[in-house]
Amino acid sequence: MNNQKFFLIIAILLSIFLLNEQWDRQHATDANGDLIYQAKTENTVDASISKNANVPSAIRTNPTPNVPATKTTHNGEFVTVITDLLTLEISHKGGTITNAWLNDYPIELGSIANFQLLSDTPNELFQAQSGLLPSEQMPTHHSVFNAAQTHYQMQGDTLVVPLTWIGENGAVVTKNYHFSKGSYMVNIDYQVSNNSNNPLDVTSYTQLVRNALDQSNMMMPTYTGGAKYDDQEVYEKIEFDEFNEQPETTSKGGWSAMIQHYFFVAMIPEAQNTHNYSAKVNNGKYLLTIVNSAQNIAPGATATLGKNALYIGPKEQAHIDDLAPGLDKTVDYGILFIIAKPLSEVLNWIYAYVGSWGYAIIILTILIKLAFYKLSEKSYRSMAGMRKLSPRLAKLKETYGDDKEKMGQKTMELYRKEKINPAAGCLPILVQIPVFISLYWVLLEMVELRQTPFWYLLDLAAPDPFYILPLIMGASMFVQQKLNPPPPDPMQAKIMMALPFVFTIFFLWFPSGLVLYWVINNILSIAQQWFINKRING
Repeated sequence: MNNQKFFLIIAILLSIFLLNEQWDRQHATDANGDLIYQAKTENTVDASISKNANVPSAIRTNPTPNVPATKTTHNGEFVTVITDLLTLEISHKGGTITNAWLNDYPIELGSIANFQLLSDTPNELFQAQSGLLPSEQMPTHHSVFNAAQTHYQMQGDTLVVPLTWIGENGAVVTKNYHFSKGSYMVNIDYQVSNNSNNPLDVTSYTQLVRNALDQSNMMMPTYTGGAKYDDQEVYEKIEFDEFNEQPETTSKGGWSAMIQHYFFVAMIPEAQNTHNYSAKVNNGKYLLTIVNSAQNIAPGATATLGKNALYIGPKEQAHIDDLAPGLDKTVDYGILFIIAKPLSEVLNWIYAYVGSWGYAIIILTILIKLAFYKLSEKSYRSMAGMRKLSPRLAKLKETYGDDKEKMGQKTMELYRKEKINPAAGCLPILVQIPVFISLYWVLLEMVELRQTPFWYLLDLAAPDPFYILPLIMGASMFVQQKLNPPPPDPMQAKIMMALPFVFTIFFLWFPSGLVLYWVINNILSIAQQWFINKRING
């Protein structure tokens, strides 16, 4: 295979790879970015806690009572909770977490306002609801709770925020939110006192509700949507247009989450119990629901149940790995997860020593280049040999240009005589492509790069404001082409000459951390190919 043709194919494939996912999303949105398929969700019933599809008989002791359709919580009374990492607003209505800010993540560089993950803004709705069933006897996410304080702030290592509810049947429920220093986890449990003369079968549930907002952009086609993980170690993304197609499932442990670029919210129930999972659409809102196993509370007894956890925070790979099995898969590396995850771990390991994400990217790029040195050398030797034969190949074309069969025969004879295989460089490059694409996804998904400075760059997750790195990248691609033999076909030659300019335009909007990787890789490739060319050509 002619190497220039091969590189042209790879360049086209890479371009398609960068644009394909975003195209899939763009064609499903209107001019305002709203999903056009939302129209089909009218008259949809509530989530799995509705009257007809509650908890499978395998995990319930009594049929689950009816719960009113889900409504979002706006305004009204709320409790403000401030920890070292989170600022939350918990509504008295249902104890819904209506708003959540991440204290260590400014909304943009230099801003005093923090990034808001949960929101009660209608156009950016995203909330965490929870409650108890049956609704006739227990408080749901529509019931009104009371709070002893309007403001709680963490002073030590832990903080507990209680909300109370008293039912007409005499039942008393205290809904406790548990916070720990240095953690984005919010643990929720319920202390239920059955002051009636009859036993109660009580079930807790947790629910995430949000609008279908596509938060990716043309140059960074990141995933926004649902996800779940079960006791069979199966991780599954749930696109917004697939919510109503999802069957209800049961799992021992597992979790469900709403994911977006850099951040996510996950519902993590107790691992030792069996739970019901569902995804539904209700009035244009997308719901993920987990309903736990029922617990019997005898008359006059008090029991603690629920113990559901909510993770509200960033995709910090080093911190989420141990929170729940499979939770690291929320860092979206796509189908190349098996390659990308080790690359991410190596990058974090390097950072632990050098203390700079920019230098960690450079060192990792060098290590990858060294790992593939021998494979690259074979490819570059093939290209150097082809370059050396270019004058003789041109002469053959001049002599036999009108006779393609004779031209091909003479060309193959020349290759055999000089012991050059034009396809020798293809396989080494094919082997490296999955690694390069995996590293692309690692750097694209790393929240650690967000607002991280390096050299003159203020933010490795943002485009280079001065376009220096993209211009260097384009220049390095141009130099690489000059080190390769020119394509024999004039049209191919023109296309190859245009690629550095095309990719430079692409990379103007890429995160600078990604462009840094490509620049370093190109510079190392130029050095390696120049050295091999010099050895072969004397």
